[in-house]
Amino acid sequence: MSKFQPRRIGLASEIPRGRGIFIPGSGTGGGGEYGADIDNLNRTFAIKREPVAHRVVFTVAHDIFDNWFKLEIEGDESKQKSKTFDKTVQDYLKRLKAKRELTRMSVYERAYGWSIIVLGYSDGTETLSDPLQEPTALNEIKTYSPVAINKVEEEKSKDNPRYGLPNIYHISRSGLAAPLKVHYTRVIHFATRLLDHDYKGMGVLDPIWDDLVTLRNIRWGMGQTMYRYGSGFPDITFENADKTQIEDWIDSGAFENLSARTYFAHNEKQILDFKGLQGRALDPMNYYLPPMEHISSGTGIPLAILRGVQAGALTGSEVNQMEYYGLISDEQSGYEDGIRQLIDIILQLNGEESPDYTFNWLGGFELDELKQAELERTKAETLQIQGQWHTKNEIRKMEDPDAEDLKEGGDELLGANQFQPFEDKNQNFEQGDSYVVTPISRRGSRSSAGRRRAKT
Repeated sequence: MSKFQPRRIGLASEIPRGRGIFIPGSGTGGGGEYGADIDNLNRTFAIKREPVAHRVVFTVAHDIFDNWFKLEIEGDESKQKSKTFDKTVQDYLKRLKAKRELTRMSVYERAYGWSIIVLGYSDGTETLSDPLQEPTALNEIKTYSPVAINKVEEEKSKDNPRYGLPNIYHISRSGLAAPLKVHYTRVIHFATRLLDHDYKGMGVLDPIWDDLVTLRNIRWGMGQTMYRYGSGFPDITFENADKTQIEDWIDSGAFENLSARTYFAHNEKQILDFKGLQGRALDPMNYYLPPMEHISSGTGIPLAILRGVQAGALTGSEVNQMEYYGLISDEQSGYEDGIRQLIDIILQLNGEESPDYTFNWLGGFELDELKQAELERTKAETLQIQGQWHTKNEIRKMEDPDAEDLKEGGDELLGANQFQPFEDKNQNFEQGDSYVVTPISRRGSRSSAGRRRAKT
């Protein structure tokens, strides 16, 4: 006679159903549900406890803003006006701690689908729920997530172009019972993935949610398998025992200290055999890899970067980085309208002119030392060639528009010193003739063709 007896440490029903990312303390019945509804509680839990979710939200958000940007005035070929304009704006943004707040905005917007930045003006109104009137200064900015916004009053008039859009945001703050009410004229609203709502976007975790749930359950199952059955499946044999005797042993609690959830107790006449697996455990990678590939597809993040694998200067790694920072560039472009709104407000309140300008996001992809050296060498060779018809001062201006002219030798060709008198003892030339030689770079062995003679 045989009997399977699980070691009971709790009921699956103790875990609420529908919590798609939560893992039960016992059993699998209360675990993640494939296709379950997603709420912000689930999203927050996933970001805190799920490494892939954290990378997709936090790491990407920081990569978007870590290297920051410069502003360039359109049509400014000398770059001098752009340099002055950029410095002016960057000073204002630095005082407002804009980089910190924009990074937080990106974290919230990626996690929950939308986020707001509240603008702390000095104006003539009594409360923040009043429409903005004649502001004189922008003193601070503060980012809030949908988790902190417990209510949004929407425009109800169908004749208003803002019908259905937010009018008043109700923001909960720690330690305060009453919410902070803020009028939309004091807010910059960010939502770059609008789908089925007018102002609430889709978070980056939503399209990959089922795969996150599957991945978490697989990892939990792997851990449980190692803990429960790493030492093998308990197979207990009683010699010459009948059913009553075996059940008495089980009921006595003799096997309760086994870590395995299931064991097989029987006499010598019964055999338990697992068919098909040949006594071996399944390779978890065959089940772990597909969800990761789906997550990579759903986020646009290369699988190698999603897993945190970077193999130095390997070509494949560089391709992954280039693909990843292509994604980052797209995300940066999506935030430009909101950032431009902030910059234009700052310039207007400070009496500064707001020209037509573009964002120059500083790149995140970095070449390894060898390729950087090759790039520098190619650049130097290019300048040397250009030096055949550009003066030293012209070359300096090409490198740095603010560079001062050389007082001595600045009007000489950069490559002028390449021309040298040519002497050949094997040739007899008439007095007065002169020759120049131009070196030609060649790979491999040098031959008599490596030099070119020209009579002048």
